[in-house]
Amino acid sequence: MGLKRNTFYLKKNSSPTYFNLSLYLKELGWRESSWRGLAKFSTDNLAFNEPAAQCLEYKHLLADLVNQHCPGVMPLTYGINDYNWPVILNQIAQKFYFKNNQLLNEVNNLIWILKPALLNNGQSIKLFNKLSDLEQHFLSTNRLGGEHVLQYYISNPQLLRDQRKYSIRQFMVLTNYAGAYLYPHGYFNVARQPYNPNNIVNLNAHLTNEHLYGNDPNVIQIPTDQFTFFPDLYSQIKVILEEVILGLQRNYPNAFKLHKKPTFALFGVDFMVDEQNKVWLLEANHGPCFPSTGDHPLQQYLYQPFWRAIVRNFAVPIGNQPLKHLVETDFFTKLL
Repeated sequence: MGLKRNTFYLKKNSSPTYFNLSLYLKELGWRESSWRGLAKFSTDNLAFNEPAAQCLEYKHLLADLVNQHCPGVMPLTYGINDYNWPVILNQIAQKFYFKNNQLLNEVNNLIWILKPALLNNGQSIKLFNKLSDLEQHFLSTNRLGGEHVLQYYISNPQLLRDQRKYSIRQFMVLTNYAGAYLYPHGYFNVARQPYNPNNIVNLNAHLTNEHLYGNDPNVIQIPTDQFTFFPDLYSQIKVILEEVILGLQRNYPNAFKLHKKPTFALFGVDFMVDEQNKVWLLEANHGPCFPSTGDHPLQQYLYQPFWRAIVRNFAVPIGNQPLKHLVETDFFTKLL
């Protein structure tokens, strides 16, 4: 038992999550173990139910989940692929473009955003404002195939100073032993270029992913605590995630039950706000690309407190079983 006390086994170079957990466990005096079986906390404790995690991570599965349980929390989203695209385009043509017995090619303020279901960081995302352009895209032999989502684009986003669009990133923890939790502090991804709904070619003004092309930053990241209007948005975010996670639990009840080992998973969840101050869920990333260097601008204000809270409330209690130490709601908002 002495060998197992305060030891962990994580392949710290294999992911940003493992790297940061290793760093902050060591800060508390934990030692690295060369053997998984001798460690009190290991990669096994991060192996949250894979089907449930994929249901949140994969955009087409998340869209199905939302459509089933809480369709009002996400912009209208269709799962679209190499086989069903003619059916999907016909559906949206009938619903949005057929007016006065005439099929239109373009409707004012109607834009669609096409995203690969399994990719992140803005890869291969496209915007369309013409039905014919959508059709030509799917007829092309040079396009990226596979599962995608076709989503109603929020063309009237709430804008910050200088007409800058933004999205919100929050962090969520799912466990198989203590429910689900939301970390109350996040950040705004603010576009570096002013928003122009009439120009959908320049994606830098539309997409608020941290990187779009290479390693050049596409946004400015600002902690949510710096915005006085954020508490109202946070209350909406909490309700949205409560509905989504309740639906996930209904579809994957075993994911939230303790079996052999306690496990948890970290998700980065993205939201958009429209000009009516309504928050919309966009997507969720399992094990997002957390910074692993000390010079990140949010390291001191967000990530250091975040990782210390994660280690204190999840990793350490798992290592010191039995799980008598429950998650402290001073650090996290309970969702489930």
